[in-house]
Amino acid sequence: MKLKYWLKYLIHITILFSLTVLRGYIEKLFSASYYRFDNPAILYYAIISLLLGACIGLFLGLEHFIKEIGKIGIWKINLPKLILIGIPALYFSVTNLLTISSSQFIHEIIAYPLLYLSGFGSGYVSIFQMILGYVIITSFFKYSENV
Repeated sequence: MKLKYWLKYLIHITILFSLTVLRGYIEKLFSASYYRFDNPAILYYAIISLLLGACIGLFLGLEHFIKEIGKIGIWKINLPKLILIGIPALYFSVTNLLTISSSQFIHEIIAYPLLYLSGFGSGYVSIFQMILGYVIITSFFKYSENV
């Protein structure tokens, strides 16, 4: 029985480590493409990086979601959590996509705060991508009137 938990968490950390290394590799390719002005590749790497960051967050919240699947009740969505945490996390998560956009409106209006923040470093983007994935998967729960 205890070996089952050890194996479960060993697989869990292996997958998390693999996703993190893959995301780091994609970020490295993104930076290289950015400095080479390779526009199509920049967009692809930015999207893949966003998805991998969100997948890490989804994977971190997967255990909660699996417990919710086992419960009896109807599915509900925690809208305040999704709106108050999820939307800002989404906004900060798409920093790389917005900054490489060719639209002047996006640069001057939508991405202006992000461009200012990116002057301090871009580490916050990775964190918000993981927060976004975690918030998405933990916003779903089962509600039962009996409990």
